[in-house]
Amino acid sequence: MSATLHQAPQNCSAAEWQARVDLAALFRLIAHYGMSDLANGAVCARVPDQPDHYLVHPYGMFWEEARASDMVKIDASGQPVEADAPWLNDGVQNLCQWILGSRSDANFFVHGHEEEVMAVGSIKDGLLPLNQPAVYLGNITGYIEYEFEEDEAFGNHFVQCLGDNQILISRNHGYYALGETAAAAFFRAYFLRQTCSTQIKTLSMGREPHLIDPQKVARYQDQMAESEHYNYNGETEWPGLIRMLDRRGADYAS
Repeated sequence: MSATLHQAPQNCSAAEWQARVDLAALFRLIAHYGMSDLANGAVCARVPDQPDHYLVHPYGMFWEEARASDMVKIDASGQPVEADAPWLNDGVQNLCQWILGSRSDANFFVHGHEEEVMAVGSIKDGLLPLNQPAVYLGNITGYIEYEFEEDEAFGNHFVQCLGDNQILISRNHGYYALGETAAAAFFRAYFLRQTCSTQIKTLSMGREPHLIDPQKVARYQDQMAESEHYNYNGETEWPGLIRMLDRRGADYAS
């Protein structure tokens, strides 16, 4: 279920407007749950009826003030479609090319810098099988070393490391959570922070951790994937999240 569709402007297709509304909702939800980083990070979407065009935010916009009409459309090379476009974050433009340009199954992604994920990504072991969200995220998560220079060589390396993962943890830096829908991208980002937070609390007790057996982890992951009762793509939670946003005021959809 998508966010409530308000009337699309004349110069915007209904499909693009829905993507803009869903994207603005995703921004608001990340802010609501304390997962934003001032004006930094990225939340982006593909334009459904122009799959080689993407929607990004104007640099300096805070997540809690995001609106559908604020989003800026860029082309496959990362350049704004409109000549009078506001200032954009070039790192965000690059991510759209690397992630959405290489993964046709991804229509939304979140790039965040939550403290918990940065902490877990800064230890050699990375994410450990200590809890249930670690189980259902573990087999869709990869890692990449943190680099500040975003040249063509790094872009190619990023795409290679991303592979078919739905989550990519950037060592000492943050993460990227992909989704076919806004709901899926949010679900993965939300529970990545949860499992990292739980891991930090567990290890902070100074006792020997009790890891879930790797064979059980693999079996549980197969069972979850096959079961109709485990929708680890956010589709169960998304309608309720949208109702919450609407109760707080539906200006995100304007």
